[in-house]
Amino acid sequence: MPEKIKRKVGRPRLHEEAKKSYSIKATEAGWQGLKRLAACSGLSLSEYLEFLGRTGTLPN
Repeated sequence: MPEKIKRKVGRPRLHEEAKKSYSIKATEAGWQGLKRLAACSGLSLSEYLEFLGRTGTLPN
């Protein structure tokens, strides 16, 4: 009998694929600016970057 794949409990996925972790380098000013833009859009930094990568446009 095959083992069931356990899914972590938490928020539902917003996209059809699981997220992976990546590392980027940015200046402190650049990083803070990204965080500020994401917050102004009502998104987490992760979702802000996801939206930008998928659509090629900045969220409102």
